[in-house]
Amino acid sequence: MTGRSAGCAMAEEESLPPPLCEGGNPAVADADAVVRFGATRDRMKLCVSCYSPARGAGAPLSLERLEELLHLAGLRAELDREAAAQAVALLLAGRDARSVAIARGLRPLPARDAWVEPLGDLNFPVFPGQTFGRLHPPEPALPGRDVTGEAVPPTDQRRPRNIDIPPDAGCVLTEDGLLTATACGLVRVSDTQVRLEPVFLVAGDRLSVTAAFYPHDALGLAFTARRVQEELSRMGVAVGVRLGRVEESLSRAREAGAAVEGVVVARGRPPEHGRDGYLELYYTERENVGTVSESGRIDWRDRGFSPVVEEGSDIARLHPPTEGVPGQDVFGDPVPPRPGKPLVVRPGRNVEVAEAGMLFRSRITGVVLAGKGALDVSELLDVGGDVDYATGNIRLAHGSVRIKGTVRSGFEVAAPGSVLVDGVVEDARVEAGGDVAVRGGIFMSGETPAFIRAGGGVSAAYTHNARIMAGGDVTIAHYITCGTVQAGYRVYAGGRVRVTDAKGKIMGGLVICAEGLEVFEAGSPMGVTTVLAVSRENPELRELMQEKRRLRALVDRVNTQFGEGAPDAALERVPAERREEALSLLADREKALGRLKEVRRTLAEQAQSELSRGEGARIVIRGVAHPGVVIKMGGRSLHVDRPLERGQFFWNAERREIVVAGL
Repeated sequence: MTGRSAGCAMAEEESLPPPLCEGGNPAVADADAVVRFGATRDRMKLCVSCYSPARGAGAPLSLERLEELLHLAGLRAELDREAAAQAVALLLAGRDARSVAIARGLRPLPARDAWVEPLGDLNFPVFPGQTFGRLHPPEPALPGRDVTGEAVPPTDQRRPRNIDIPPDAGCVLTEDGLLTATACGLVRVSDTQVRLEPVFLVAGDRLSVTAAFYPHDALGLAFTARRVQEELSRMGVAVGVRLGRVEESLSRAREAGAAVEGVVVARGRPPEHGRDGYLELYYTERENVGTVSESGRIDWRDRGFSPVVEEGSDIARLHPPTEGVPGQDVFGDPVPPRPGKPLVVRPGRNVEVAEAGMLFRSRITGVVLAGKGALDVSELLDVGGDVDYATGNIRLAHGSVRIKGTVRSGFEVAAPGSVLVDGVVEDARVEAGGDVAVRGGIFMSGETPAFIRAGGGVSAAYTHNARIMAGGDVTIAHYITCGTVQAGYRVYAGGRVRVTDAKGKIMGGLVICAEGLEVFEAGSPMGVTTVLAVSRENPELRELMQEKRRLRALVDRVNTQFGEGAPDAALERVPAERREEALSLLADREKALGRLKEVRRTLAEQAQSELSRGEGARIVIRGVAHPGVVIKMGGRSLHVDRPLERGQFFWNAERREIVVAGL
C-alpha cells in the first residue's frame, strides 16, 4: 500500500497508462505482476495506485493475484470483486485504474431513535384489538472500520430516545413489537410515547358522552353503529344512549367522507339541585327597569312608587332551602344534588316575626326596606347614592325620603313627607308634602321644567336658576342667583325668605315672599334686574284666578262668533239652521258674565284682606341694594336707581304705597 497521505490518486483520463511501481529489479527476467495500493485521506476507499506487469514466466495480474497482494499488504478491507475485476481489466489494457475503488471501509452508524411504522392510515381511529403499527426499538451508534481494518469511532455519541407506552395509553405492545389498541381512539405518536386520543369523551360530570364519527377506521373498515355500541359497552356506558343520533351522524360522515365531531351519543339525567332559601315578599315591588306608556315607549326613569305597607300587615315569608333530587350519570351511578343554602333574614326596625321566624309583620305603616339580610319598615326611605338610572325616579305614597347623593338631571323625587338631599339637586323635579332640605346646592339650567315644590320649607346651601315653590320658609345659606339665560327665579313662599350668610346675596330673578325677606346684598353693581316682592297666595285665590281665566275665555269665544250685543240682536244675524246652537252658546255666555262679576268681587275682597295681613311683612337689606333692584308690594313697584345701604321696605296700607326706611 502506498504511503501517500493524499490518498488514492484518481486519473483524469482512464486512457492514460498506469503509473509503474518503483523498486522492482529489472534484471530479473521472470517477475510476477506487482501492484501497490492507495487510499483516500479518511481511509474509507482503496484503489490501485501503481502497477508493474509480469515479466517472462512471472504470474500475470488477475483478480486472484490482486486479492493475494491485498492480503500481503496487510489490508483487511473486503474486496469489491466487481470493481476489482474492472480495475484489473483496465490495468491489463494498459490504462490507469486509480479512479476505481476496489474496496471500501465501513462507515460508523449514527444512533437512531425508536420509531413507529404505521400499519394503516393513522388519520382515522382504531378500535380495540386492531394492530395499527410496529414499534422499532432505538439503535445505538456503531463504530465503523477503515480499509486497513482500524476501528472508526462514531461521531454521534448521544443516547437514542425510546418510545414508551404508558399504562393509560389505550394500547399495548406485544412481544414481537406490534402495537394493538385496547380502546377506540386516534393514534398520537410523539418523540417519547404512543397513546390513543379517545374518540369517545366522557364529560367531567359524567352526564354525557361526546364522540367524533368517521367514514372508516385506520384499517379501512366501516365505522358502524354496532361498533359504537360495543365501544360504549366496553366503557361501561349504560344510560341514555342515543342510537338515532348515532345512525344519523354516521350517515353524514360517510356522505361527507370526513369526520363529524361533537356528537352527543349518550346523556344522563342531571340532578335537580336544591333551591336556596328565599324571601317571598307580600307587597308589590318597584319596577326594576321602567314603565311602558300607552304609546309603547319605556320611561327608564319611572319605576312606580316605593312599596308601603299598613300597620299589622304581613310583609314577607321566609322559605327554607330544599335538598334537591338526585340524577343519574351515563354509567348508571347516582349524581347527588347540591342542597340549597339557607337564607338568614334579620327582622329590623318596626318588624316582628311569627311562625318560628318564618313570617314577618309590620308594626307601623311605612316603607319596606329589604336588603343586606335585613327587613325594615320605616317612615324614612334611605337612598344610598344618587337618584339616577340605577334607582329611577323616587316616589313614595307614605313617609319621607333621604337621598345620600345627588338628584341627577331629568329625574324626580316625590314624597308626602319631607325630602332630604345630602348632595345637589340638578335639573330635577322634587316635590314634598313637608320640607325639602338640600345640604348642597340647587343648580338648574333654567331650560327644563325642573322645580322644587314643598308644602313646608325649603333650605339649601345655594340656588342657581332654580324654581322653588314652598309653603313655608325658604332658607338659603350663601346666595340666590341666576345666569345669563334667565328663566327667572320664582320663590312662592308661604313664609319668609332668608339668605343667612353674613355676605349672602340675591342676584337676578324673582323672589316672592309672604312674611318677609332678609338678605345682605340684593342685585349687583352691574345692574342685574332683581325683583323682590311681597305677595300672599293661597289655594282658594289660585282657583278663583283660574276660574276667572276660563270664564273670560268662554265669553271671548262667543263674542267672536256672535258679537258683544244683546242675545236677541245676535240671534237675528244667525242663519236658521244654526239658531239652536247659537241660543245654547249665548245662554252659556250670560251665565259666565254673571259668574265673572261674583269672582271679581271675591278676588277684590281677598286682595284687600291679604294687603292688610301683609302690612307687617318687610324686605330687609342688611348691606346694599344695587340699582336694578325692583321692590313689589300691594300692586305697586319701586325701582332702586342708586345704591341703597342698610335699608328696609314695607307696605303702608293707609297711604297705599311702599315705604323705604333705614335699619
